[in-house]
Amino acid sequence: MPVRMLLSRPEGCLKAREFLLPLALQLGVGALLAHGYDFRVSYVAGRNVASGLSPYEGGLVEGFLASGYGGYVQGIGETPLWPLYLGMAYLLSGGQIFLFNLFLKTPIVLANLALAFLMFRLGRDGRYFLYNPFLLLVSVAWGKPDNIAALLAVTALTAYGPIRSPLSAAASLMVKPLTITAAPAYLARHRQSFTRIAAATALTAAMFFSPFIALGWSLETPLNGLSNWIKPAGGISPFNLVEAVFGFGSYTLPDGLELIGMLSPASILLLVIFALYYPPKSLEGVFRLGLLSSSLFLSLRPWVSEQNLLIIHVFLILVCGRLPNTSLWTIPLAFAAANLAIPQTLYLIRPTIIDELYLLDNPIRLWLKFILAATWLAALWTVIIKRRLWFWRV
Repeated sequence: MPVRMLLSRPEGCLKAREFLLPLALQLGVGALLAHGYDFRVSYVAGRNVASGLSPYEGGLVEGFLASGYGGYVQGIGETPLWPLYLGMAYLLSGGQIFLFNLFLKTPIVLANLALAFLMFRLGRDGRYFLYNPFLLLVSVAWGKPDNIAALLAVTALTAYGPIRSPLSAAASLMVKPLTITAAPAYLARHRQSFTRIAAATALTAAMFFSPFIALGWSLETPLNGLSNWIKPAGGISPFNLVEAVFGFGSYTLPDGLELIGMLSPASILLLVIFALYYPPKSLEGVFRLGLLSSSLFLSLRPWVSEQNLLIIHVFLILVCGRLPNTSLWTIPLAFAAANLAIPQTLYLIRPTIIDELYLLDNPIRLWLKFILAATWLAALWTVIIKRRLWFWRV
């Protein structure tokens, strides 16, 4: 079915007023909750940008923002568009913490509603993006922009027109670099349009380098941080076995195993080559390729945060119409609980929560995280293999 016809299907769409309740719910959750560690990073990044400094340099905090984690805050890990927005949010809020948090969460909430609307327009079930507990946790409660990047990545795949698709692809990468997982699908989708691929590449480079040139940010810190794509091990990845074996705070691959970190980017490169030689035959095939590439990349990456899984969930819904198995979100939610991510979202209303959580440091919890991460991958690949979702030549 042509993309233009597919995007105009009204079946199953919710009326505008039916978005008001999830809008109020998500804004309420977002305004009160925030993952303590990442909120501090976002706050300092926004403060730095508003002060004419680089968001990648980090800084010091005082008062209750120093509770639990200490006074030093590292630089942000997102690409420049998101830190620039955080700078605007800091200026608009005047540095007031809860107001900054509301501004921080507003585009995240709107992206969830936009994803839901897009899914309904595509004939999929978009309710996941309105009420699902895992989605609410890793987006509006947590405060990371993975859902914004995922929305832009899907827009890049479904948009028709010479500007919108390349602009969406570039913006997606400049909000969250992990959407490189969708690169094979994008290149296969537009393989016959050198202009679009060249435009996406040029726009990505322009968006990345412009703030460094115009605002005088140093490239040294981001370039030094490239090793963070290779060395860290943990999160909802079986490589969190490192912490279970070597103890709390062990988040780096052992010496001699750093090349494991190259498996995920290598998988993307190989899929790009295969997809260009054997391209999808339809838009569904493009979505399947996006699902395969994002699943493979995040399965092989040594460090995967819970919110990173949103890109996989988005492609699963695009391919299957809805999440085919509740375990695909309940297992990551259980992992977030074992990872103490859920209580950490109470940080703004209870800063002492971090000190209290130290009481839960127990080796059993670390092994539970490993088991849940392995179980999540087993559930994901069982669905992909049994349903032949890996086959993109459709």
